[in-house]
Amino acid sequence: MNTKIYSPGRRGFLKGLAIGAGGYAIGSLLIHPKEAIGQSIQGNLEKVPMEARWSMSAGGYVGLQRNLFKITLDKEGREKFLEYTRKNSSIMGAWSKGYADRFGLTGNDAKSAALMVPAVITIFYGPTQKYEIEEATVEKARVKCLECAFWNAMQAQKITDDLCSAHSHYYWEGFAKAINPKLTSTLVKARPLGDSVCEWVIELKA
Repeated sequence: MNTKIYSPGRRGFLKGLAIGAGGYAIGSLLIHPKEAIGQSIQGNLEKVPMEARWSMSAGGYVGLQRNLFKITLDKEGREKFLEYTRKNSSIMGAWSKGYADRFGLTGNDAKSAALMVPAVITIFYGPTQKYEIEEATVEKARVKCLECAFWNAMQAQKITDDLCSAHSHYYWEGFAKAINPKLTSTLVKARPLGDSVCEWVIELKA
């Protein structure tokens, strides 16, 4: 035979506890209205270092780009993917020159391009992106990428397809031409092709 145990004392205690908790929450809002309503958003944001915000935002962009390239390659095949990259990456490179202008990055020779292009890419790819300039004169510059956020994102997903060498070549080329039509940029080394780094040679043609 089932027996229900009714305890008015226990029921009253739980009811009182619930009411007390609600009262405490309301009281907290009244005691600390700024923290609870408005100031907390900006206050919490200020606790996050700017580099961490930049890194998270850039990571989202890199992930979206990686996924877009992978989906396009899988769906359209290598030939159409390269056609897509040739057209759109060149446009992206030329368009990125606007960011250089916006932030006051100037110059129209090979050395200027070697400083300008990596700086703008790092804005997009985040603080983990690292470059080294091995040679930099008015006529010729050589730039190596030592740490690449896009490559690392591919490795994290175990993607072995070459998603980025064509994009890198045409993006840098489009950017260089936007800086100066007499500039050329050539990708001479690339991680997806088995090299330890990616490397570009920028030249100012007479």
